[in-house]
Amino acid sequence: MATFKEYLVNEGYAKFSAARKQETEDSKTDPEDDPFRSRYKARETYGEIRTALKGYINDDAEDVTLTLFLAVLDFYLATNFIDTEEIAAGEEHLMNALKLLEDQKYDREVTNIYQTVLNNLSIMWSERRNYDNSMKYLKQAESLYKKFKRDVGNDPYAIDEYFKPDESGENDIATISKTRSKHFENTYTLTLFYIAQVYALTEKKEDSAKYCHVTLQRQLDSYTYKADEWALNAATLSQYYITVEMYHFARHCLASASLIFEEAASKEEDTDEDTKEQMAQKRADIDRCWAKYGLALLEASKDYLMKEVEDARDGVSSNDHNADVKEGASKFSLSDGEAGRSEEENSDTSPVLDIENCKTFPRFNLEVTNYEEKITDQFVRDFSEAREVFMSVQTRLNDAKKFYVVDGHCSDYIQIIQDISKAYKELAFFEMDMERQCKMHKRRVDLLKDTLTDLNPKYYLLVCRQLMYELAETYSTMVDLKLGIMEAEGRGPNPHSVKKINTLAQQSIAQYNTYLDSLKSGKPDFPDEFHENDVRPALVAMFCLGRLYSKIISPEIPHRLVLMKKSRECYQFVETYCKRHPEIEGRMVNELNISREMVVLLPLKMEKIRIGQL
Repeated sequence: MATFKEYLVNEGYAKFSAARKQETEDSKTDPEDDPFRSRYKARETYGEIRTALKGYINDDAEDVTLTLFLAVLDFYLATNFIDTEEIAAGEEHLMNALKLLEDQKYDREVTNIYQTVLNNLSIMWSERRNYDNSMKYLKQAESLYKKFKRDVGNDPYAIDEYFKPDESGENDIATISKTRSKHFENTYTLTLFYIAQVYALTEKKEDSAKYCHVTLQRQLDSYTYKADEWALNAATLSQYYITVEMYHFARHCLASASLIFEEAASKEEDTDEDTKEQMAQKRADIDRCWAKYGLALLEASKDYLMKEVEDARDGVSSNDHNADVKEGASKFSLSDGEAGRSEEENSDTSPVLDIENCKTFPRFNLEVTNYEEKITDQFVRDFSEAREVFMSVQTRLNDAKKFYVVDGHCSDYIQIIQDISKAYKELAFFEMDMERQCKMHKRRVDLLKDTLTDLNPKYYLLVCRQLMYELAETYSTMVDLKLGIMEAEGRGPNPHSVKKINTLAQQSIAQYNTYLDSLKSGKPDFPDEFHENDVRPALVAMFCLGRLYSKIISPEIPHRLVLMKKSRECYQFVETYCKRHPEIEGRMVNELNISREMVVLLPLKMEKIRIGQL
């Protein structure tokens, strides 16, 4: 009596090969009105093979091996159903494959099939937005890999070895083992990549970063990466390390991204226009990640120096502060002593990394000194150092603007303009000369005002509000600087200075009022309650208006009284709103306390002015 293996040799292998061709090649040319034609034909062929194989179950002595072939068929049927958007049927076949393989999942012939099925189940549940189920299957796949590596070996059969003639005689054992091992490791790398994605989707950023790092490391060491995608993922990973002030590794990720991207860019001439545009966008995105790094470094440096001043005033030692700064970055870090291994070094005896509990990761096995030396990874302490970072940020953002032009990429273009403005703002902190600070803020005003002028609030209302608010803050900062300059000169108000200060104050007031008017939704009055996202910005804007009215310089008593009345009305608005909505008080502690004081003090001051005591 014929065996199932004889059936496969005589008929089954050829049928399976034809079905795979229909799915992977013929389906690309299916007509738009029948997009799944080839996949349906492939499914029919899979079904024929499955029916034929089931006929051997009770007659064949090799039922265990036959079960493996049936499980593999279930896997291919599952992917076929999923590709034709019949998810429930696909899930049924995947679960059937798991059931058939459960008792042998740690066997060399089974592990990679089981591993692959688990990965696909996780994708299916993730697309359904059931991340708990998705992670459940991924953790099973991760555990399977670790246990097999520890207890069995390194080279389970690959899933694609089934349903094709035995080729073991054509290759030596070492070659077969190496191919299987590579396939096993690549499947596990996919598992880690999916885990990183699910952690990201569930806001577990630290865990996501750990798994993303290991995924990138494994792809790099095994040469199984697409250069442009690897580069963008590495640049994206840098943004997490920025949030935990791990600037050393954030810079290393960005340098690695730039190096690997150049590898992809070197082949760009042979690509079509669509691919070239995608590459240009990825280059711009990497530039923007570099810029975000520089901006974060400038801001963190500013915070560090301000904290040093506070500590010096309060008698706290700098060593205590340094320990606080490093605390957030100590969760996990880089090892310079183990810079990644080649494939040959990933042997069966290599310990499997416990990713979630790992504190130290190796740097990528790349020579990136040339990229890293272009910008520091240490806090900057003076204008000269800050300017170097600023110049790097400015260059990156100007390069990014070459792709993200205002026509066609308006939102991204505006974000880049806002980042350029932020760069000037952070640089100004390190400048000791207040006149030069004013010039930097004037550059911000020019950038923001030109951008705002070109926008239609009907389509870009939220962005317009952001620009109005930032313009108002920038004008207000310039008011404070001009007042500081006048005070430092010790000559009292002069007509030119007074006119400049008053003009800047009025411009700030105008922008705050335009912003606040936009919250009225075309009505004459404010709503009884601001939207959750608007309430603090709106109240802070009103609070700032109160301060600005008091900074306008006027020699005329009636005008001064009018300004003080407007100032009190602004403070009164903040106090009244918080009284009506006490739940907001916790978000307005400082502003509310000052507002309450000013509501009481300003009338007294106004009365003294009236009777000529001030």
